[in-house]
Amino acid sequence: MNIADLISGGVGSTVTSSASKMLNIDEGKAKWVVSAAVPLMIAALNYNAKNKNQGEQIDRALEQHSGGILANLAGALSSRDTTSDGSKIVNHIFGKNTDYVTQNLSQKSGLSAGQIGSLLAMLAPVVMGFLGQQKRNTNTGGVADLVGGLLGGGAQNSGGGGLLGGLIGSVLGGGRQAAPANDGLGMLTQLAGEFFNQQGGNTPKSNVLESLAGLFGR
Repeated sequence: MNIADLISGGVGSTVTSSASKMLNIDEGKAKWVVSAAVPLMIAALNYNAKNKNQGEQIDRALEQHSGGILANLAGALSSRDTTSDGSKIVNHIFGKNTDYVTQNLSQKSGLSAGQIGSLLAMLAPVVMGFLGQQKRNTNTGGVADLVGGLLGGGAQNSGGGGLLGGLIGSVLGGGRQAAPANDGLGMLTQLAGEFFNQQGGNTPKSNVLESLAGLFGR
């Protein structure tokens, strides 16, 4: 499986449909948010994993989220326990950038910040379960390798190993650096890096979100 399966395949379609019904939002808007939010979550997880302590915490979390949620996804998404757990996961993934992500997704999609927050809370356990299942099935080492696999190639083959974490790390710190975009990992690196660059930049955040949704939600 790859990131497209998680976003626009059976898993993503179930999340989109469930979110639309439970939150009373347009299904097209829900699909767009899922398409933009999933790559942002995966990018942030990969960046967080560069910190040894956080990396160990993520590995433990992936062991706990081993994919069981996918066995009865529609039922799990309707559970309050899932959304409660999901809110905590969202905050762990995005940290201080949680409100920033929520606000930008809200402004671009036309959904309220509360609706975005609820949708992200539904989505986060699914992303973790999906990654946990992939880790178990492929016996993959760390998050970077998982991300590389989801994007169609290992991180070690991306033209500089750790590009995703490196770029986002520099951007979150206010710096900038270029990354090749001739493969899935490089492209996600550039797009996520542009989005998380809160210091500004030449690319409007709404355009970056549109590019992520268009690239990964096909």
